Amino acid sequence: MGSIIERKDLCVRKARPLKVLQYGEGNFLRAFVDYGLDVANEKGKFDGNIAIVTPTAPNPRNRQNLQKFKDQNYFYTVCIRGKKNGKPYQENRVVTSVEKVVSAYDDFEEYMEFAKVPELEYVVSNTTEAGIVFVDTDKFDDKPAEHFPAKLTQFLYKRYEHFKGEGKGLTMLPVELIDHNGEALLDCVKRYIDLWKLSADFKTWVEKDCSFVSTLVDRIVPGFPKGKEEQYAKELGYEDKLLDEAEPFGLWVIGDEKLHSTFDIGGDWLTVEYTSKIEVYKERKVRILNGAHTSMVLGAYLAGFNFVGECMEDEDVRRQLDQSVFGEIVPTVHLPREQAEGFARAVFERFENPFVKHALLSISLNSIAKWRARVLPSLKDSFAATKKLPKWLTYSLAALLAFYRTSEKGDSCLIGHRGNETYKIQDDAEKMDFIAANAGKSDKDYVNAVLSQVEWWGEDLTKFDGFEVEVLNHLKGIEEKGAKAYIKALGA
Repeated sequence: MGSIIERKDLCVRKARPLKVLQYGEGNFLRAFVDYGLDVANEKGKFDGNIAIVTPTAPNPRNRQNLQKFKDQNYFYTVCIRGKKNGKPYQENRVVTSVEKVVSAYDDFEEYMEFAKVPELEYVVSNTTEAGIVFVDTDKFDDKPAEHFPAKLTQFLYKRYEHFKGEGKGLTMLPVELIDHNGEALLDCVKRYIDLWKLSADFKTWVEKDCSFVSTLVDRIVPGFPKGKEEQYAKELGYEDKLLDEAEPFGLWVIGDEKLHSTFDIGGDWLTVEYTSKIEVYKERKVRILNGAHTSMVLGAYLAGFNFVGECMEDEDVRRQLDQSVFGEIVPTVHLPREQAEGFARAVFERFENPFVKHALLSISLNSIAKWRARVLPSLKDSFAATKKLPKWLTYSLAALLAFYRTSEKGDSCLIGHRGNETYKIQDDAEKMDFIAANAGKSDKDYVNAVLSQVEWWGEDLTKFDGFEVEVLNHLKGIEEKGAKAYIKALGA
């Protein structure tokens, strides 16, 4: 079977201005930003190609990956698999808008030449959560500087010099998963300007002509479908060494309403929201998507389930999710109710995706910190509004205590038991030590010990009116009836 590059009917790159420079060649950006822009180009909503810069120091693995791009003339396939509008959905799209992929190290001069392209407007980056960082050992004369914000500062200075500071500023759209990523990136760039003693006029150009916009992104991208290569090749009719698998849902929240008029690239293929209140959209995602996961998975695992999709097919666990998400979480989100409910329905479709096997144990990592960030705010807001403890969110902490309750230690983990099976409990070492030391106490003392850990929860939860008693009752119910029977009874 031939390679994708032999498919002349699919691999056609139109001549367009180079408008986007992208730091990062990973699966997420290719199946999210590049896919979205490619469709927008086809629909006539955008008119621009993309140049990708691989920002990490060369090693055999990423050099091999870069060679795959060159061998395929920068074409690759995004395979969308999941549910959309309540129905199974599949799409195979050859992305044709990536014009070039270069290494910031091996191709430094070619990479810096992009700074001279007059049509260039946008810079997208995904250099991991640790990528937006200032390190004072970076040097201006390095080719390139080691850390991403330092590389970007070099690139911006090259553009400033080439156009003699007369406009041509760029809009930065970082998608790294940190709060206020645009502001954090600007802060790093300004610190490098000061460290390297670059001109005050350049700093003014960065502040006035350039824009650093915070964003929030959401899409599950499994990436290259290992083990399914032959199946995909047979379906597509060609081999693609850069295949990228993703779910249908995609959301890009862009924290600048003005960009709607110049960067209107969304549609039914990628939802794009332009807002000055990005924190509200983050709250929606954390409370509904992440909160649903965290409040459901530990009890569901004890009830005998292993994957999210199995939970969605079970009448009792599905009822729990319906009641907790729509009855307890959605009313606490600071958006119009129809927007919050629409997002929740999309989340349920994602949980039902038959092409993604999302293991409950993988979601269970570091559940104590996750419960504090994802569930506790909704629980407290619900209680403030209704003067009643929300039963499912309260139950979810009892499920956490049941899941964690063991004194048996493994290698950097605790060992829990589900019937005759064992499972790993992974969290911060000091938290696991505390759990192990208290697991053998009475139910009442165990609950009191955990709920009173102010450092874990940000407050003493035993002082929360009636909460300790309810958590204790739920824990006893799980232990006496079994998790599956208790979930069924609680949802009745």
